[in-house]
Amino acid sequence: MKYLCVLPVLFVIGQLLGQDLLYSDQVYLPHIKSVKFHHSRLVTSEPIIDLNSRGTLTLTFDDILGGDRNYTYRIIHCDKDWRPSDLTEMEYIDGFNDEEIENYDYSVGTKYDYTNYKLILPNEDISWRISGNYLLVITDEDSDELAITRRFMVAENSVSVGARIDRSRKANQLLYSQEFDLTVDNQRYPIANPQNEVFITILQNGRWDNSLANIQPRFVIGDQINFDETSRPSFPGLNEFRGVDLRSVNTRGIGVYSIDIYEDEIDVLLETDNRRSNVLMQTFEDLNGDFIIENLEYAGDDDIRSEYVNVFFSLNSKNQILDGDVYVIGEFSDWQPREEFRLSYDPEKQIYHGSCLLKQGYYDYQYVILYDDGSTDIRYFEGSHYATSNHYHVLVYHRTFGPRYDKLIGIASISTTF
Repeated sequence: MKYLCVLPVLFVIGQLLGQDLLYSDQVYLPHIKSVKFHHSRLVTSEPIIDLNSRGTLTLTFDDILGGDRNYTYRIIHCDKDWRPSDLTEMEYIDGFNDEEIENYDYSVGTKYDYTNYKLILPNEDISWRISGNYLLVITDEDSDELAITRRFMVAENSVSVGARIDRSRKANQLLYSQEFDLTVDNQRYPIANPQNEVFITILQNGRWDNSLANIQPRFVIGDQINFDETSRPSFPGLNEFRGVDLRSVNTRGIGVYSIDIYEDEIDVLLETDNRRSNVLMQTFEDLNGDFIIENLEYAGDDDIRSEYVNVFFSLNSKNQILDGDVYVIGEFSDWQPREEFRLSYDPEKQIYHGSCLLKQGYYDYQYVILYDDGSTDIRYFEGSHYATSNHYHVLVYHRTFGPRYDKLIGIASISTTF
């Protein structure tokens, strides 16, 4: 009877909690901060893991209400388009969903009291059986509210993926776009009808909001699956990320103008940024939009000794964007223009300005315009260049008429080098 009830529960979990369950990276509660989900071996990696490997994924987050709350987790298998698969839990997991997160610690010596939670997957309570897309759902059992959702991928190494990045061949995109040349070698993994069964998704810097999905082959030669040379997938190269070093509250790091320490809070004023779309590109190392939690004063205790600080952003702009709002975005905002990262315009100073609460660490960020029609524009403030350093993941899915799910049969990871 337990397994007969699994499938209905899967589809109504959002309604039972009184919230809409979104199959994307989301934070549902305002007191949840600093969510990181990555392969355990590298904090700046994407949550991608090989099937049947010994590796693990690590989720960490803070509850700035402090205390100890009961957070539970479940994983849901999804198709290539991030919809729930037509599978029961027993078909894709070993173990049980809705277990408690038992690993947590209280902050020590900080002005903000918070509790840091950590979850390792797979663990002795749950593991996955098959490849594909998965959604991790964190729930606050005390309030019956959704807390966090995070996408992750479990991959097979069934095919070899060839990916090369060039500057765009199109005359009107030559200076600012990056194009892909893709091939898939399925010699070790026969596919009956590759042109109808193989689908590719490409991620730029781990972003799902601008991903290219459902790219299909154009022709097959032997074991080589090829894609159309005349209309290759492309992304705007954009610009190297702006960065701010908040790892110390005693000395000013990169991008920091001043630090004011009060009895119950810390204010960090950043240097005022300028529009970069009308200046020459400068190449420098960045985190490709990611962030790390780190504290130079208490090395090794970053998760529980790092302070939360009020960070003040400012951006020079002679004119206000009348048909849109300006936001600070990055991995720390799930690449979304969230209200807590929205900037206001000061017509006298001719700047956009705003503040948000961030945990000590190093943060990459950019400025984006969210227009009234729902569209976004990063290029207005940041510009775009074909030679910008970006990191890409190419995900190869196989949809067949046999198994009732989309297999993730191969992955390529590639960075631009111009």
